[in-house]
Amino acid sequence: MSGADRARRRLAAPLRAGGLLLGALASALGCPGPPEVPVPPPRKPAGAAVLPACKDSGCSQAGALLAAARAFSDVRHDYLLDTSSAMVPGRGLSRSAAGAFSPVGLACARPKAEPAAPAATGAPGAAAAPAAQTVAAITAAPAAAPGAPAPAPGERAIDFRYVGIAVDSVLVGADVDLPAYFSAGGTLDRRRLRLVAMALVADEDPQFFEPTESVVPAATGGCACGRATHFIGAVKRGAMVAYETDVTAGEAHGTALGLFKARLEAGDRRVTMTSVGELAIEGVEGAPVAGAKGGGQAFGALRMEVKKAVPLAYAIYPVADVCRFSLAEPEIAPLPVDLGVVPYGATGTAQALITNRAQVDVRVTHGERTVEVPAHGSAELAFSWTPEGATAGCERQTRRDTFVVQPKDASAPVVPRERAVVVPLQVTTGMPTFSKHEPIATETGRSPDYGRASADWTCPAGYVVEQCEPQLASCLSSTGSCNAEGYRLTAEATADGRGCAFRCTGPSSTIWGDHGCSYTAAMVCRLGCN
Repeated sequence: MSGADRARRRLAAPLRAGGLLLGALASALGCPGPPEVPVPPPRKPAGAAVLPACKDSGCSQAGALLAAARAFSDVRHDYLLDTSSAMVPGRGLSRSAAGAFSPVGLACARPKAEPAAPAATGAPGAAAAPAAQTVAAITAAPAAAPGAPAPAPGERAIDFRYVGIAVDSVLVGADVDLPAYFSAGGTLDRRRLRLVAMALVADEDPQFFEPTESVVPAATGGCACGRATHFIGAVKRGAMVAYETDVTAGEAHGTALGLFKARLEAGDRRVTMTSVGELAIEGVEGAPVAGAKGGGQAFGALRMEVKKAVPLAYAIYPVADVCRFSLAEPEIAPLPVDLGVVPYGATGTAQALITNRAQVDVRVTHGERTVEVPAHGSAELAFSWTPEGATAGCERQTRRDTFVVQPKDASAPVVPRERAVVVPLQVTTGMPTFSKHEPIATETGRSPDYGRASADWTCPAGYVVEQCEPQLASCLSSTGSCNAEGYRLTAEATADGRGCAFRCTGPSSTIWGDHGCSYTAAMVCRLGCN
């Protein structure tokens, strides 16, 4: 079946700017564009496994992801999800004034072929190595962030992580006003609400694009491809978990987060779970912590592991990126940049890979550092952050950093002349240590209750024990020692490493002499956030 035949058989569906489309995206060539409001895809997309209804303890992960979604509100998501791999890279997309995308019957770009290699000496027609910048683009791989877990054997490094809400086929970020989706001019009275957690693995062979014959110089400068503003880019592999529920127009009151939270808390059986590929999610379990922000719950570092990657998404790029003198925005991996666990007052640093998609060499300036990146090449850039706060527990913080991209040749006629690129950073932080001191003693007597000298303490959530120590110990032995004449004082870490067990035992008598022990129990815990 030809690409044109496949395109004719796909259903048309739009995508809002920066959004995400689940299922096939296409339209019959020459037909009018699709409506602004997307049609929900089939309940059971190809390649996906629909799991039992989400209720009771089965929704514990969904509730945690709902809270974690707020940390991803600044993460870019210029992808089209298509689990059937039916899209055609290079196909044009038109962005409307309302921010929706619809397919265009033109191929605006094609994958850029590797440059023809000169023949090796003595072997006419033999291929030599690609150009230096091509080699850099192919062999570069994102470095693991210091403090972040390194990929396990067989595990692929993740380029992109995201947790957020989607309505129908559109990823809307952390939240959205639901009534707006029933008053946008569409005819549907039912929407699909999704809580999506997804991860895309690193590209082993980054793909670049060049213009087709449909791209021509524009009267206003730059270039144009019919009415297309963007085009479908390279396929991305990864995995996804989505919790889903349908919403009618009569139920659409307030925000998506609010409605989803209410249904989860009610154990609503209309909430189901769909899995594409195999995605393991760790670090979203929360526990009440005194002083934590947002309702007294703290969360550890979110970790996603793609155990089975499948074709999941396509990148989308502006048509301007394939113009001859375009200063295309570079790609960043991983995104967001995670600095791992960094206590308040300490400085965390992580490396990100900057891939230059422009056809000209560029200079990347971040703070006082400048690096040069060849056309279609890559370079690493370090990002640092010293988080502040006063929470006794694991707190998730996000912030924005910026670097500037300019052409290496200042006289090159590129458009725009420079780009300021925003990079979302994430860190898991908290007080470096948590300390607790308390005097403990038995009564003085011939047969004291040594049980009163026992204490079992647990570190706050997100902390592991560092020190268990009895201080200022005093027992009624002849020397005052708590480790002589039948006395024994111990302070040991618990088996799980999350607390201390203090014990004091000693002699007893029924005829003469007084006995007893006293000490100050001291526990020090350090930030763990495993």
